[in-house]
Amino acid sequence: MAEDGNEGNDVDVVWAAVGFVVGGALTVKVFSAMGAMERDLAPVEILLLLALLLAPMIGLMTLAKHLHADVVAEKSTKATYWTTMIGISVTSLALVGITSIDDLIAMAKTMAK
Repeated sequence: MAEDGNEGNDVDVVWAAVGFVVGGALTVKVFSAMGAMERDLAPVEILLLLALLLAPMIGLMTLAKHLHADVVAEKSTKATYWTTMIGISVTSLALVGITSIDDLIAMAKTMAK
């Protein structure tokens, strides 16, 4: 993290991207299981889609901001920040079934159908 605290804003993009991938995978899996990929979505389903897509991104970014604040306040180290965030990101991806780039390709093919 930079001494002036600006680096925390720069790395938010990284956690937003990871959160978007997690949310996208979760959304595809849920809507595929619901059979909603082949038909128009009801308003409640659109709200569910937005919640599933955005919640992981918002959660990771919020967590990153709190951890970054601890680094700036010198309550934690940069190594702890990165280790924690990478650990949570990998766990999040694994929980939604993304363990390799092949899983992302398979998800994209599912969406293309």
